[in-house]
Order: sequence, then C-alpha cells, then structure tokens
Amino acid sequence: MDDGAHSQAAVADRQAIIGTILAVLRERTGYDFSRYRPATVERRIHNRMIAAGIDSPAEYLALLESTPEETFRLIERLTIKVSRFYRNNGTFDVLRQELIPYLAGARGEMPIRIWSAGCACGEEAYTLAMLLEEAGHAGFVEATDIDPSALGAAHVGFYSEEAVAELPPDLLDRYLERASQGRRAGYRVRDALRQRVRFSRHDLTSRVSIADGACFDLVCCRNTLIYLQRDVQERALGALRRALAPGGFLCLGEAEWPGPAARPSLEPFRHQARIFRAAGRPPAGDA
Repeated sequence: MDDGAHSQAAVADRQAIIGTILAVLRERTGYDFSRYRPATVERRIHNRMIAAGIDSPAEYLALLESTPEETFRLIERLTIKVSRFYRNNGTFDVLRQELIPYLAGARGEMPIRIWSAGCACGEEAYTLAMLLEEAGHAGFVEATDIDPSALGAAHVGFYSEEAVAELPPDLLDRYLERASQGRRAGYRVRDALRQRVRFSRHDLTSRVSIADGACFDLVCCRNTLIYLQRDVQERALGALRRALAPGGFLCLGEAEWPGPAARPSLEPFRHQARIFRAAGRPPAGDA
C-alpha cells in the first residue's frame, strides 16, 4: 500500500471510530451529534482525548465503552459553552433600547414571552430577564439547553468576573450580588430575577418542540446554529420560526442568517443585530 492509500485508510478508520463513539452517545443518552458539523465534533472529541491522556480514537472508544461516566464528560466537551452576560453588546443594546420597550407597549397587560434556545449556563437567559425587569413588564424567559450540567450551573446562578465583563454596570449592580463558591469569587443572580426564568432540557436538533401550542414574542438562539449541518440548521430554524407569535422576533448570532426555507417568512428588523420579524403566521407542520 502506497503512502496515499495508507493515509486514506487511516482517515477512514478514524471516521469509522468517531461514528461508533457518536453511536454510543446516541444509545446511552438519545443525543445525536451526527447532526453537528463533523470537523467540530472530531476536534472536540480530540480535545477530550487529550484531557483523558489518550492518544488514539480506538483507545478512547474503549474507555467510553467501559466507563459510563465518561459519556457525560464527553457531552460536556461536545456542547462546550462560550457565553457571557450581554454578549455582543450591540445586539443587546437594540433589545434593551428598542425591542423590549416596543414589546412592552404592544403587549399591553399581557406578559412578554421569551425563549432562550441553547441557553448554555444561563447568561443570556438572565440578561433577557433583566431587560424584562427593567421594562417593568410582566413576562418570563423559557430557557433550554441540551446539556444537563450547563442547566445545573444555570440553576445555581453563580458566575465569574469574566462572565459579567460586558454587562452594563447599572444592570450588574441591580441584578447580581457579590458571592463566592468555594475559593472562587464572583457574582450570584439575585433571587427576584430567578423568578423570571424557567430552565429545562431540550435538544434543538430533535423533532420534539417545546413550542407546540406556545407562541413567543421573542426567540433568541445565538451562536448555536453555526455548529449544525445545513439540513439540520434548516429544521431547527423551522422550529424556531414556528415558536414565534405572529409578528414575533427572532434573534440569531452575528455569524448566522436564516436559510432559504425560513427566509420568506422572516423580515429583517435590525440587520447588524441579526434580529428578524415573523411575517404573517407560522407555517404548519415540520420544516
């Protein structure tokens, strides 16, 4: 076998083992990471291998099969969270200064309903709750994520100094308090704000929707779709679109844009902030 053929065989073997690793995760947890971009998945599995002190995918598969708790360590790595309060402040400035006040006026005495999809450890969800509280309007934030450990951290509501670095000082002072967790110093979400947020587990890539029968005035799903394969992106966008009330708003990440299937039913509201408004009523059925 020449070097080229040997290299191709090695790549094929590695991809086959990665596929088996994902099959183990799917069997044990129901999570299907084959829907995510292959390069991202393989890179994060490799990072977990390094952390575990393992050199080859075959050795790591053996560890995964013999050690059930490694399942959740790998899920944590595959769903690694990069989030902060008020992340990408230009978008949150639009939400704070324009969109939430508009919704408060438009809803009258009815509560504002927000869905934070892919909420990570809760930073986005609590930021949205701050904006509701600041507007002085009734409402709630439904916050969902695939990762149970991230949801556990969100329930605790303790955050590092780095997590609040972009949060405007007035919001920081009003809604967070100095706290410590073991030897770690940071901030904890005040109890009054917690009442605005409900956390639950949901896989955005599945065909199960939290939104059946529910319509949200604002859906935030930022920096999550970019990790999904194109067809799964379209399906997830369809679910997000159907979750919107007529005339509701969808907020995506800075590098995200509605695909061809969703684009006709979403009108740009603020282009740079990646905020779109639902045109008409949500379509029926699956995307």
